[in-house]
Amino acid sequence: MITRIFSFIEENRRWGVFFTLFFSGSFIIGINVYSFGLFIEPLEKEFGWTREQISLGYSLSFVSSLFAPLIGKLIDIRGSKLFLVISIFLVSAGFLLRPLMTDFSHWILLNSMVFAGYPGALMIPAGILIQVWFPETKGRMMGLATAGHNFGGLIMPIITFILLSYFDWKLSYFVFGILIFFLGIFALLLVKNNPDNINLSNEVNNNEGFEFRSAIKTKQFITLTLGITFACFTYNGIMPQMVPHLTTEGLGLASATFAMTYIGAMGIFSKIIFGRFSEKYSSLYLTCASVLLQSLALSIILLAQGNIIGIWLGIIIFGMGFAGLGAMIALNITECFGLKSLSTIWGTLSFFGIWATFLAPWMMGRIFDETSSYRLGHIIIIGIFIFAILFLLLTKYLNHGEDYLNKKK
Repeated sequence: MITRIFSFIEENRRWGVFFTLFFSGSFIIGINVYSFGLFIEPLEKEFGWTREQISLGYSLSFVSSLFAPLIGKLIDIRGSKLFLVISIFLVSAGFLLRPLMTDFSHWILLNSMVFAGYPGALMIPAGILIQVWFPETKGRMMGLATAGHNFGGLIMPIITFILLSYFDWKLSYFVFGILIFFLGIFALLLVKNNPDNINLSNEVNNNEGFEFRSAIKTKQFITLTLGITFACFTYNGIMPQMVPHLTTEGLGLASATFAMTYIGAMGIFSKIIFGRFSEKYSSLYLTCASVLLQSLALSIILLAQGNIIGIWLGIIIFGMGFAGLGAMIALNITECFGLKSLSTIWGTLSFFGIWATFLAPWMMGRIFDETSSYRLGHIIIIGIFIFAILFLLLTKYLNHGEDYLNKKK
């Protein structure tokens, strides 16, 4: 009986890997991105902090970029599992300890812990493990795995809203910390770096692509870094403040929470579609499409001037575009440089984008404190999105038709 159980686990281990990555994104992104805005007012009331101060906690997302090159290099050497498990437990601790906060420095420290876990829990392992365990369908499976982020957006704001309505922010963070802790146990038991079946893994173990030192000397590394960095302003500047932005634009808190749930739900389908298309079309073009849709959506919300129909039209379009970005980043890097040094290249790319992870949330918080609105911040980020599209198109041009992602074997 025990032998059959272990045999069943081995036969289906790749699905254990998949669901670990799926729910890692669901819990961590669902709590720390989609639900972040719901904690702003409770923290303001509890500690008397300003929006700028609370947003500075999110500015600590630069810590993930700080650790990313080291984590990426170590993953290339030691494999993904060790750092995936450690990082999940680190994020769990960052939430479990929040009920004990008594000072602003605690908020900074615990946010730093959560973001220090990002490279190992979210960013790099998914890009490696999915392509290793699902080599024949890596595009659509990457879309499905990163759709976990949006599934978190579908369920976590509702769960957060309920917990905050009936209890308080302390219990909410503690419950979330326990949830992520058990996910770490699941990862420890089920995740493996590589499948035992050589035939399954030979496609991704052919060492095709750039060496790290060669990659960072190319022009497309520079343009891709700028393109992805500018595109990712949506994670650090738009999404954490989306709920308070929508409420200042005219939606009620319940409606704004539902809007975040919609963005999460729409993102699941969007990531599947973007992932499937990446097996046929350039992931760089698809990333441009994602950013373009987000720019259009934010513009519509601003132009609506409080009109509920206009705001919801913008929300609908934003949900279509936002999710595709998360599925494409690893595929963008693979398309340009191959899998040979993917983790190290990804980590270094994130490091060079460190300035944006600090600037975006600080800028949005400061603008709100000065103007009681996020409108100016959204106008600035729309401009940044335009530069993102231009740099991604330039990267595609500099690639001269090379595509390691969809290269025929």
